[in-house]
Amino acid sequence: MFQSAMQSVSLWERRKVEAMSRIQRVALDLFDEHGYRDVTVERVAAAAGVSPSSIYRYFGTKEMLVLYDEADPQILEVLRTAGGGETATPAELLVMARALAPILIATIITPEVERRTRLRMQHVLTIPEVRDRQIRQMRELEDQFRVLIAERSGRDPNDLPLRIAVAAIVWGCAGALDHWAGTDFAEPMQAVYTAALESILSAVEAVLG
Repeated sequence: MFQSAMQSVSLWERRKVEAMSRIQRVALDLFDEHGYRDVTVERVAAAAGVSPSSIYRYFGTKEMLVLYDEADPQILEVLRTAGGGETATPAELLVMARALAPILIATIITPEVERRTRLRMQHVLTIPEVRDRQIRQMRELEDQFRVLIAERSGRDPNDLPLRIAVAAIVWGCAGALDHWAGTDFAEPMQAVYTAALESILSAVEAVLG
């Protein structure tokens, strides 16, 4: 199901994600070696073989070079297309989510993604402007999930239980990353997310019924 959902994404979108991921890898390695504030967007662009304007077009800000997560649009696409994209009750969506969770974790969290996420979290925790931008990013992601789940379930996007459930999903995942960083990345990232998603889905089930 994950692969079929990804195949529905346009070739242009897939190439965009590949380009952004490559640029982010270059940026994170430079930040790790030389320090976030000592590396300019222009230096990242030169190392990645692109123009500075391309970086701003893809990422918008320097902070997003750290915060961009290629998994976010992939997960949204899976949620959009799961079950044929038909309207489903919250209970039915939860059943699909529980079935998809281990597949998504195993597919998305590769050794390279784990390495990159570790570097990202080190900057989130130590660079105030990156942490501040992360809050805005999470609110934007929360809105995207809320609108999508409202469409799938036929609920009002402003429905209070829906808002609470989506907040639990988005901020619960953020909490899982903070926990992982708090253990000095001692646990495998897949194990942390597996445990976190079980708790998150149980909380969503309690809220939405």
